[in-house]
Amino acid sequence: MLIEEKSSGKECISVLDGFTLDREKLIGPQIYQFLLNAIVTVRLSPGIGLKEKEVIKRLGVSRTPIREAFLRLEDEGLVHIFPQSGTYVSKIKIEAVLESQFIREALECSVARYAARNRNDELLESLSRKLEDYETALNDDEVKLMYEKDDEFHHTLANFCFPNRLWKITNQAKLQMDRVRHLSLPIPERQINVLKEHRCIFQNIADGNETGAEKAMKEHLEYIHHDLKIVQRKHPDYFKE
Repeated sequence: MLIEEKSSGKECISVLDGFTLDREKLIGPQIYQFLLNAIVTVRLSPGIGLKEKEVIKRLGVSRTPIREAFLRLEDEGLVHIFPQSGTYVSKIKIEAVLESQFIREALECSVARYAARNRNDELLESLSRKLEDYETALNDDEVKLMYEKDDEFHHTLANFCFPNRLWKITNQAKLQMDRVRHLSLPIPERQINVLKEHRCIFQNIADGNETGAEKAMKEHLEYIHHDLKIVQRKHPDYFKE
């Protein structure tokens, strides 16, 4: 298995060059969150080696917070730790992406129905702003911002239903799916379709159409199956059956 992985840690160090620790806060959670984001956004490529000694040297911290961060990431299926050999960013497993999508669909289709049934002016105004923000990012060709505005649209809906834990649970469940989303969003067709799909969800919620909102959300989230095939062909080395 190790033979399949990229062993160079240069990519990891390059990514870490943009990271600054806040020494007044807990170190471990900061390292974990930074590495999590770098893996999910594919700035750390699937299969790349994470050289523990180099990370320690670069950040000027002890081994303990690095190790804690690696263990949390391993628990989430984002890295593999091989004793005496090293730590590697996990390749993307198709089954894990499908599981991620399945959980997200179950949660967010219910969210869409709830939003359509209980909508109010404040929700509709907030969603409308998210649509406008995404369209601006699309027109400016800001891919990173498009991803953020996509997430904010869904986050707004989740918080409208239950503001405490629902989005946290959803966000955790979609980690593997998010890696594919980051790889597919640079595709111009996908960028445009995300906006169209969000508008369809919004319109059904605004109309109070629970069935329509659920259907629109389902179609939006199921598009990952189409994107997955495209991304697999483009980045075959990133995937593992």
